[in-house]
Amino acid sequence: MLLPFETPRRILSSPLGQAGYFLVFLLLVALFGPVLIQRAWGCRPLGPGIARERIESFCRKARVEYADILTWPLFGGRMLTAGVMGLIARFRYILVTPALLRFLTFEEIDAVMAHEIGHVQKKHLLFYLLFFISLMPTVFLSYSLMGQAFALFLVYFLPFDPLAEGSGLQWFLQNPALNAALLLAVFYVYFRYVFGYFMRNFERQADIHVFELLSSPIPLITSLEKISLISGLSADKPNWHHFSIRERIEYIQKCILDPAWIQRQHRKVRTSMFVYLACMLTVVGVYQQMNYGASGKKISAYLIETVLARELEKNPDNPDLYRNLGDYHFILMNNCGKAIPAYEKSLLMAPASAEALNNLAWLYATCEDESYRNPERALALALKAAEINPSPHILDTLAESYYLNGFYRKALETEELAMEHLGKAEDRSEYEARLARFKMKITK
Repeated sequence: MLLPFETPRRILSSPLGQAGYFLVFLLLVALFGPVLIQRAWGCRPLGPGIARERIESFCRKARVEYADILTWPLFGGRMLTAGVMGLIARFRYILVTPALLRFLTFEEIDAVMAHEIGHVQKKHLLFYLLFFISLMPTVFLSYSLMGQAFALFLVYFLPFDPLAEGSGLQWFLQNPALNAALLLAVFYVYFRYVFGYFMRNFERQADIHVFELLSSPIPLITSLEKISLISGLSADKPNWHHFSIRERIEYIQKCILDPAWIQRQHRKVRTSMFVYLACMLTVVGVYQQMNYGASGKKISAYLIETVLARELEKNPDNPDLYRNLGDYHFILMNNCGKAIPAYEKSLLMAPASAEALNNLAWLYATCEDESYRNPERALALALKAAEINPSPHILDTLAESYYLNGFYRKALETEELAMEHLGKAEDRSEYEARLARFKMKITK
């Protein structure tokens, strides 16, 4: 928003622009992040020797390219683990801890490398990126659904004033603590149960990759047993992204006895990915409908109509409620016939309401049903509104009213004045379009 250019600022202010920015940022991190991460972790190139030669030879055999093999000083290098990061070969790093090289045999190191290479060859890193990208529609949909549900709850069970600041749906959307709690809940459920499910199954798929690269999976079993013994980790303790060591060993043993279990795991991952993608497409479709489609408009319209009807019963002398009712019929329902009496009643109670004057003027100037248009009445109302409050949107209505009544130069001058009062971050496209239309009329 600090950029001195209007177009990027306008794009980045839109939901689509923000989503695009997040996507580009995420892709850049995924592609080039490993370079920064390995430096931040204090990784160093694995020095020349038998261990490096062995890993290099195994990677060549598996036809896996990488930028470098690094020693990973995790917990001072005492932890027995390995890893791989990087979507493309130029920025892909294979990580091994000093303890792993110290306590495992060469055959066991080969088995661990087969596991890490499995992540690369099964495209798990690419899928992880997909999971982060699809987090966006999940969060957006959660906010939308929770907002609708919360607003409906307020309508039916709690006192609700749609005009009071900090109440109702507006309060829900602007409450930092509630928004933070919802965001944390969405993140927890998504990563713990969705992302975690796929991580566990991807790890299992990487485990059975040893059957493709090694003649025997026994070295992987013995390496897992050593990791449990030396690190002091319970073999029966799983976590959110890994099956327990015992479960991993037992599954490898099942595959030894019956190789059909290998293909079952691959089918499970493929089926799960298909279901996941179908769910994500459904999420995007529901979000689209809730926010931009007919279903969302119907829910919003029903909610607003219910609130206004109830509030008018309690406060029949409130002119703002009748103005809101006019806005509802005109803007949301496109029903000028019902909007006009509501605006007129609001003005009867509050003749100096600039917003009611402006909105009724705009209706008389632009109503899609031309039978309700009244340019003379629109100009009279707009002039009065501009005298009370010469804000940009009211001057814009006045300019349109001048134009409809044939005062083209006055329309042009008023529209230019409206644009002078616009803030830098406000959308100017509609004002510019009207200004161009007025200029074209004068030129002719």
